[in-house]
Amino acid sequence: MRNKHLLIILLVLSVFLKSCVGCSNSGRSQLIAKAREEASKKETIPEPNTIDKTVKPKVVKIEDIVTPSEKQSINKNLVKDRIPKAQGNLIQVEGLVLKEVMELNIKLNSGISQVEQILAMQKHVKANWHYIFDPETGKDTWRSAEATLALKYKGQYSGDCDDFAILMASMARQIGLRSRMIGGFDKEDGHAFAEFLLPQDQKEHYGLSKFDTRKDSSGTWVSLDWFEGYQHNRFLKDIRVYENI
Repeated sequence: MRNKHLLIILLVLSVFLKSCVGCSNSGRSQLIAKAREEASKKETIPEPNTIDKTVKPKVVKIEDIVTPSEKQSINKNLVKDRIPKAQGNLIQVEGLVLKEVMELNIKLNSGISQVEQILAMQKHVKANWHYIFDPETGKDTWRSAEATLALKYKGQYSGDCDDFAILMASMARQIGLRSRMIGGFDKEDGHAFAEFLLPQDQKEHYGLSKFDTRKDSSGTWVSLDWFEGYQHNRFLKDIRVYENI
C-alpha cells in the first residue's frame, strides 16, 4: 500500500512539473500548489535514498517558488512584523525562518533553553512533515529554508530529507546554535540530516536521551534526523559536511 501511495505522488508531481516547462513563475506556483494539494491526501513515509554525492544539487530559492507579487506580500508582512530579511543561501536565519521559529515556540511553549526549543521544534516538524520526492530531472534539488516554509500547506511541511535537514539546521541556527547539514552514505544509499553542536552548559539535558549524538574536535553534535538508531547510524560510514551552504 505504501508503494502504491508513493507511486501516485510521483505520478502527480511528474505530470504537473513536466507540464510546466517554459511556463511563467505564476504558472509554476499554481502547479506546485496543485501537486502539493493532491499529495497531502496520501500518507507518506520517509525514504533514505535521496542524496547523491556524485551529482551537483540544484538550488531552489523562494524566488523560484512564489510569484513576484507573492514575494512582495511576504516582504511587506515581514516589515510589518519587524522581521529582518533572510540571511544565507540554503541554511538561513531571519526572514520566514525567524517568523516560523517565533510562532512555533509560542505555540509549543517549548521552554527557555536552546536545547529544549530545538528538540520541541524538531518533534513538531517531523510529526507534520509530508515526504515528497524530488522531480525526475537528473539532479538532486535542495530547497532553501524559506522556500520550504513558503510551500507550507495547511500546517504541513513537505519535501525530502535534504529539505528537512536544511530547515532544521536553519531553525537551530536561528536560536543561536551552531548547526550544519550532513550528507551520509551507505554503499548506494544516500541521506541528509541536520545536527547541532551541544552547548557546554546544556550537556545534561534530559531530552537528549532519545537523540543520536557523535563527537569530533568541536564537541558533541546532536542529530536532528527523522531516523534514529541503526537507521541513522548506518549513514555515518561516509559523510560530507555542509556548514556554509
